[in-house]
Amino acid sequence: MLPDRKQMILKAIIENYIASAEPVGSKTLMGSFDRPLSSATIRNEMSELEEMGLLEKQHVSSGRVPSNLAYRLYVDRLMDSYRMAAMELERMRREMENKLNEMDSLLLAASKVVSMITDQTTVVLASDSSDERVRKIELIPMDAEGLTYALVMVCDNTVRNKVLRLRAPVRSESAALLTGFINMSIREDRLQDLPGLLAGSFGENSPEALLAAEVISFISEGGSEKTGYEMYLEGAARLLRNREYQDAEKAGELLEHMADPESVRALVTKGLPGQINIRIGPENEDPKMADASLVFTSYELGNGGHGVIGVVAPKRMDYAKVSAQLSAFVKMLGAIDKNNDKGTGGL
Repeated sequence: MLPDRKQMILKAIIENYIASAEPVGSKTLMGSFDRPLSSATIRNEMSELEEMGLLEKQHVSSGRVPSNLAYRLYVDRLMDSYRMAAMELERMRREMENKLNEMDSLLLAASKVVSMITDQTTVVLASDSSDERVRKIELIPMDAEGLTYALVMVCDNTVRNKVLRLRAPVRSESAALLTGFINMSIREDRLQDLPGLLAGSFGENSPEALLAAEVISFISEGGSEKTGYEMYLEGAARLLRNREYQDAEKAGELLEHMADPESVRALVTKGLPGQINIRIGPENEDPKMADASLVFTSYELGNGGHGVIGVVAPKRMDYAKVSAQLSAFVKMLGAIDKNNDKGTGGL
């Protein structure tokens, strides 16, 4: 852990650089602290922070800029919480209402409003509404011998069915127990563990295990089509306003990368659900993202759909403010979704 003075100086450098995009020198920092520090003391501390890999010098005579390691330390330990004012929250709500009056898609409206309130490029990703998740199954006996069953599969927006003709009878009580096992596995997203569970309960080649195999096959067939993704990339021009991306070719490479749903999905796959996730520069594991950070969080919709809303910007973005804005927006989105049935999807 860094000593308090080094933490204080590093925090001041990062926040000064976020605000100015200019390398920070010792004289710039002299008025930044409650307890006065001399320029020489600040220079010495900055030199040691540079040796520790937390600061970098862009030119021999220039001030310092934060390293990737410094940004990670800042967002994990040093940055203050940003509390949104009531006026900011009201503006967010009003802008969202206005956008919803203009367009049918909740998510398209969300992308526009988040880009507007953060003044950054925003990405919203959700699977296409045609992607339906299995909710439960029912096995209905069609004859007294237990040789024929109607399999009913209930999905998000449809019900699918199939007649199963078995080679060996399954007792009605076993079928009821089997149905419970399968629905529990669907709810817990553990369908892949079901064969082993049933083998232990009924026997590996039992009629119940064979029936379960047919049910699992039907479920898999229902979800075998490649999922399409609904995605919105909003505020691309805002990226060009940043000094780091005034090179049109560099900005174009990043925007092209962020416009690909599979690339975005790969970036957010390891994120923690329901939390603000911050990935800085090389943490995004792609050269096109080396100088950019992605701040994102997940959202939940009333129809069971869910997805990701994120902000992509240079590494010196105001992490505290963007994190607070995203967190507040997702809460508001959930409240709006209860009263709207527009443009929803699931990831």
